[in-house]
Amino acid sequence: MEENLIAAIKENKINCDEKKLQAVLNYAKDIYKDELRYTGQTYLEHTLGVATEVTLLKLDENSVYASILHEVVRFNVDMNDVITKFGEEVATLIKGVDRLSYLNYANNDKLDIQILRKMFMAIAKDVRVILIKLADRLYNMRKADEMQEDFRILKAKETLEIYSPIAHRLGISHIKSELEDISFRILMNKEYIYIKSKIDAKKTEREVYIESRIAEITKKLKNSEVVSTVYGRPKHFYSIYKKMKEKDCDTDDIFDLLAIRIVVDSVKDCYTALGLVHEMYKPMPGRFKDYIAVPKTNNYQSLHTTVFGENAFPFEIQIRTWDMQRHAEYGVAAHFMYKEKSKNITETEQKIMWIRHTLELQKELTEDVSNLNAFKGELFGEEVFAFTPNGEIKSLPKGATTIDFAYSVHQNIAEKMTGAKINGKLVPISTKLNNTDVVQIITSASSTGPNFDWLKHVKTNSAKSKIMAYIKKQGSSDNTLRGKELFEKEVKKQKIAKEELLKEENLNELPAALKVNKMDNVYENIGFGTLSYVKAVNRLLDIYNKNNKIVDDVEIVQNKPKKEKGNIDAVIVEGLNNCLVKFAGCCTPIPGDDIIGYITYSNGVSIHRQDCKNLKGLDIVNRKINVKWKDKVKSEFITNIRVMANYRETLTIDIIKKLQELKINILTIKAQKNQDKEIIVDVSINTESSESLTKVIRELKKIDSVYEVKRAR
Repeated sequence: MEENLIAAIKENKINCDEKKLQAVLNYAKDIYKDELRYTGQTYLEHTLGVATEVTLLKLDENSVYASILHEVVRFNVDMNDVITKFGEEVATLIKGVDRLSYLNYANNDKLDIQILRKMFMAIAKDVRVILIKLADRLYNMRKADEMQEDFRILKAKETLEIYSPIAHRLGISHIKSELEDISFRILMNKEYIYIKSKIDAKKTEREVYIESRIAEITKKLKNSEVVSTVYGRPKHFYSIYKKMKEKDCDTDDIFDLLAIRIVVDSVKDCYTALGLVHEMYKPMPGRFKDYIAVPKTNNYQSLHTTVFGENAFPFEIQIRTWDMQRHAEYGVAAHFMYKEKSKNITETEQKIMWIRHTLELQKELTEDVSNLNAFKGELFGEEVFAFTPNGEIKSLPKGATTIDFAYSVHQNIAEKMTGAKINGKLVPISTKLNNTDVVQIITSASSTGPNFDWLKHVKTNSAKSKIMAYIKKQGSSDNTLRGKELFEKEVKKQKIAKEELLKEENLNELPAALKVNKMDNVYENIGFGTLSYVKAVNRLLDIYNKNNKIVDDVEIVQNKPKKEKGNIDAVIVEGLNNCLVKFAGCCTPIPGDDIIGYITYSNGVSIHRQDCKNLKGLDIVNRKINVKWKDKVKSEFITNIRVMANYRETLTIDIIKKLQELKINILTIKAQKNQDKEIIVDVSINTESSESLTKVIRELKKIDSVYEVKRAR
């Protein structure tokens, strides 16, 4: 492996200092020793393999050093030692890659958002971090068959939904394609085998045909004194699958399964070659794309045309310069191949324009996970290129409408919009855009502005957030009336009389409880949708119960809590042994609950339920740590139950008897009666797991007069 890396460094002309490279290799050997990864491969073999992939991207020497050392953080090395030996730049790259390594894709939407945000921030700081991580992911996915099945499927999904689109956005086509094909084989194996068999069945026939066309084109270009390289371009399986799904067709109906690439020396030669090709073969209408004049957002440039060859058999031709070819293959990494500093900066800035757009989107994202799908679709979905009447290009996600277009021009124009023209024809403002549409936005000073219906017809998250902000600002009175109606409708559903709940003394306390100034603000927020009317009424019920509780409340303390011996051994903290663990009293987690660890300053790791409300006020992003329950936990945990019932004198005694029958240790029990002859009984008990707690709740519900039993926070 070491010899392969050194050979790759020389072949790709990476300017590595021999002594420093040897020092890095010796340090890696000393740290990694013969430790094995989950694949059975040693850490040293893995990191040398990743570093070899990095050389193929033709990155700088520090990227190679960081690739070799990117796993040392797992061995608890002193990063100051790395800085002293190899420099701060290498250490920074190592730490950046390590941060991404701990961000695992899961079915948790909030974690999803964090993965995307961390990646984008890493790109914004140093794009090499992502390039090394992409090389690492590619190397790992090539060994996917050595992973356990569940883990392999999870990694394939993560690769297809996050890493491959990022490789695409950075313009690194060979990594994107290979990641897609490996993930496709794992996730949709039947479809993969079907497509592969169909392609293989006519492989020889296609190769003979394409070689004949290459010979014809090479001869024509040579006779016309156009210096060129002409070769066949294979179509990747996942790309074929997507086209089959999009067009609802079979492999025989896809025109660009056969493809030829022509690489020339200049842009002028590109268009000359295009003219010559169209002289030789009849072009297929509607299949010409000029990505030189209008590059893709990842700065991809090329001419694409589909023509009819011998026997009217269609095939695709791509024409580009060598510079365009390098950028198509290496994307944002290509700038490391150049020596002129000023040129590097210009090209890099062009290639990370989309990152700035991404960071703008982040500002508009809230912690509400409902935005995630819209965010993913906007960032990673297909694009539509439309033009202003002045020829300015606007890139929007597929499915965007004229309203999205208006907001992409300017918010003020969108808010005065009354109509739109596409290619000179009046269209409804809900019309979806197609590539190369020329869009004119019609405005009027008397426009009523955006409304709720507009939200049904926009694709971009940016437009949605601006529409919502406008409606909130302009529609205060309407929202207030709508909100009051919803609030009072929910009040009527309660067992307590409406007149009692809506007493002035209760309503006076509600705004402060909901952190607003007055009741009109409560109604307005409900009407606008930023406050749930159910939540508002529940808070009103709490206020009512507080104001109407009577003197003969009962509080019983029956037993002292059992010492929670062994509870600290009930969970596994990722990456830490013999760690001090404390179970949070705010949510009292028990085995079976979904849990999360929070690193405290003085009490080790605090274990919370994942739905604990107190997590919102904590620095959960930077101080979260993965934890899980051990398989067999032999201990008891404190948890709280709330019993709600119609009042009768012996109810509390019946609850105690039932718990004693179930052999449940009662810590405290408190009963509270209100004027509506209802009783709330709060019980604190010892229990072993969520399963045993469910049994307790089920049995308590059987007690006469009880209408609800639930776990209390």
